[in-house]
Amino acid sequence: MEHFSEKRERILFLLFVFVFIFLLLIYRLYNIQVVSGSVLHELARKEHIASYAIDGKRGVIYDRNLKRLAVNVESKSLFAIPYKIEEPEETARLLSSSLGLPYQEIEKQLIKERYFVWIARKLSQEKYEELKSLELDGLDFVTENKRYYPKDALAAHIIGFVGIDNQGLEGLELFFDNELKSQPGLVVMERDASGAKIPLSIERIQPSKNGTSIALTIDEVVQYITEEALNKAFLEYRPKSAVAIVVIPKTGEILSIAVKPSFNINKYQDASEDCRRNRAITDNFEPGSTFKVFTIATALENGYARLSDHFNCKGWINYQGTVIRDIDPHGYQDLTDIVKNSCNVGVIEVGTRIDKNIFAQSLQNFGFGEKTEIDLLGESPGLFRPVSQWSKISNASLSIGQEISVTPLQLVMGVAALANDGVLMKPQIVSRVLDEEDNIIKQYSPMVVRQVISSNTARTMSRIMQEVVDDGTGTRAKLKHYSAAGKTGTSQKFDFNLGRYSNEKFTSWFAGFAPADNAEIAIVVMLDEPKGSYYGGTVAAPVFQEIASKVLPYLSVPPNN
Repeated sequence: MEHFSEKRERILFLLFVFVFIFLLLIYRLYNIQVVSGSVLHELARKEHIASYAIDGKRGVIYDRNLKRLAVNVESKSLFAIPYKIEEPEETARLLSSSLGLPYQEIEKQLIKERYFVWIARKLSQEKYEELKSLELDGLDFVTENKRYYPKDALAAHIIGFVGIDNQGLEGLELFFDNELKSQPGLVVMERDASGAKIPLSIERIQPSKNGTSIALTIDEVVQYITEEALNKAFLEYRPKSAVAIVVIPKTGEILSIAVKPSFNINKYQDASEDCRRNRAITDNFEPGSTFKVFTIATALENGYARLSDHFNCKGWINYQGTVIRDIDPHGYQDLTDIVKNSCNVGVIEVGTRIDKNIFAQSLQNFGFGEKTEIDLLGESPGLFRPVSQWSKISNASLSIGQEISVTPLQLVMGVAALANDGVLMKPQIVSRVLDEEDNIIKQYSPMVVRQVISSNTARTMSRIMQEVVDDGTGTRAKLKHYSAAGKTGTSQKFDFNLGRYSNEKFTSWFAGFAPADNAEIAIVVMLDEPKGSYYGGTVAAPVFQEIASKVLPYLSVPPNN
């Protein structure tokens, strides 16, 4: 009986244990299925879900007439699914040979414990076809939008370029990146345990949003004319660099900015930083004799000189114990003559009459020593010392364009103010922001900076500057069917090693506008350290002549000469 009782207790104990274990299993299943079911379901779902971002289209960059300067094209990008690649070493070698990328870098990507890794972005069509023909396991392609510049190098320094992810890196692409960039979308799809997409699986697409477009004040035809004329001089005189800018004086709209050396935007990685530098706004140069027009304008405006004043140039002048020489003795001249002949002595006699504070304020009013606030990054304010730091001969030096450095953009805007009845305009390079149907979202209007000199003084300066072109140092800028006004400049470059101005290195300038009495365009031309001839009237003036003689008819400006 005792034995039977013992046996029964054991059976009951075992039954109790089984029941307890069963209840634990039920409890565990309850937790898995009910309490944690949604969480675990989501984890399982994620194991079978793949997603990747899709970029939208970056906004188009147009010229003023809606000609496309920067667009988007579809291109293939190569990615890998690492755990589907059985032989990463061999795959890396094949890709390295085809792509020209280091083997180690590719192998490092292929052995990562990740579902998705980029191998090469935005391939050319030829490279895509080549890689596709390899039929390598674990590799696939996705379509992306790639930035493309139809005109290659045209307006390269203005437009700039983007990086691999279509982010703006230079020029307008960078300055207007927020307007141009798209908002990325998302693609989600189911995949099997091997990582492949499940046939007929449901895809969820969150669409991307395209960027807005911008229309420039730049005119593609004027830009081409400007670049072609500048390139001829660049090839002939082989300067370190060269710049030409065309502006509408009445509005401040920039029609063209040409810079040499240049580069192909589509291959910007192959160009040096020196070639990509926008010297029109980043580099400073002494303006030389082009600056004399601002000296004379200041003197006339403030009553320090009159047209009837006469000067005797003996070929040199002693000012404050410093002898400053001229190219030749010019003899007796009136105020117009000293500008027409670019006479240092006469202009210094005028400039040294002007109170230094009034002189400094006038030059600042013309925009020198401060940024123009153009919509491009990297602009220099130039170099213009405060009056407290002037030397005893600064009045004389500044009168002829020494002891000051300006950007080509500052100079052309200052000359444009003379052509615009003394009104300085802010340079404008973008005219409007557009949506995908080219409807205007935002319009930019011309902006007046300030009235620098009176309209009477400005018109007097126009007549004086017309004499420079008609019968002075700027005759090679003369136009056949239009009157033109301007000023030549040949500035000696300061040699900091020697502590004096160089007798071998010069910057050649011409700055002017046409027609002389009702200017439709203002132009500045600069060549830095040209070889052979270096006089502004010989080197830079013909570039002005070629640009103006083609641009004015293109703009339908009626002949007036």
